[in-house]
Amino acid sequence: MKKIYLILLASLLFGFMNNQSVAQDDRYTQSYANPLKINPAIMGVNRDIKFGLNYRSQWSAIEKGYKTYSFTAMYPIVLKDEKGKVDIGVTGMNDKAGAFSTADFALAVDYSKEISPNNNLCLSLMAGYAQKSINVSNQTFDSQYVLGSYNSSNPTNETTFNSSVSNTDIGFGFLWFFNPNKTESRVNAYMGISGFHLNQPNQSLLGAEGRLPMRFSYQAGMKILGNGKVDLSPAARVNNQNGNLEPAAGLYANYHFNDNLVFVIGGWYRAHDATAVVVGFEHTNFTLGYSYDMISSGLNDAKNTVKANEITLSIKFNKGQKAKTNMDEVEKEILKDAKLYSNPIMSF
Repeated sequence: MKKIYLILLASLLFGFMNNQSVAQDDRYTQSYANPLKINPAIMGVNRDIKFGLNYRSQWSAIEKGYKTYSFTAMYPIVLKDEKGKVDIGVTGMNDKAGAFSTADFALAVDYSKEISPNNNLCLSLMAGYAQKSINVSNQTFDSQYVLGSYNSSNPTNETTFNSSVSNTDIGFGFLWFFNPNKTESRVNAYMGISGFHLNQPNQSLLGAEGRLPMRFSYQAGMKILGNGKVDLSPAARVNNQNGNLEPAAGLYANYHFNDNLVFVIGGWYRAHDATAVVVGFEHTNFTLGYSYDMISSGLNDAKNTVKANEITLSIKFNKGQKAKTNMDEVEKEILKDAKLYSNPIMSF
């Protein structure tokens, strides 16, 4: 087990110090519960004040593995022309893997506009700050063993590098979605593209050139509304970073117990990686989801150690319910009628 951990540590360290960075972004099975991480323009679909929390544990059997914590907050502002909306979102993440740690924070602004009846376009810009660090205080090196005895005061003979590196990060999102009144159509749909690390920040701990490659993500899906009891939501996404493609396809089924409570079950398949099962509940004011990844890659000998568990919680507040008395009447009506429409993008 120690050998596996050392291999993992060496691979990550090489990625940080190599002139061509091979670092990989944090990933989520329930990616739509972290909308700013997959496409910040998804905020344009939202009409509620939302707060989201996410916890993901991966490879936990290998020296504690990866632990990822994140949060998201979104605030919509409906414009007086009744055809447009501005959204403000913030997201933060902390990822730990052995001696390595990554923390980032980003602010996103989105503008959405109804370009024709039921057809909407959303454009978002995002800027953030990230820090990657390494803590070797608890690590041991071969050179510190002399005649079979370990002494922490012995030199490591390792290349000197910085303990952390910080940088800004720029991204964008674009989304089209078709969201008619439920009485007009039984199908909602969306397509989007997003880009991250457009400035290719330097992440080298040696002070050399170690640029993080740009990542582009493509999303598409629809929601097929049933007879009031069962809805289906097929979806697909493709991530592309430095020529490395990660295609994925998912399907969700929503069972409506009543107008306020929905049970959700579904899953995702990531090519050459894993198959994930997702279950959860959607309530008027919150969403709770859990997912479990089952490895389908070539890591056959390590399937019991590379599993992943993910939990998400989203809390929302309807702005229309707490509208101030001086709020524009047009905005009140828009928010009041929001329940006539179905969010085409799943919450998980």
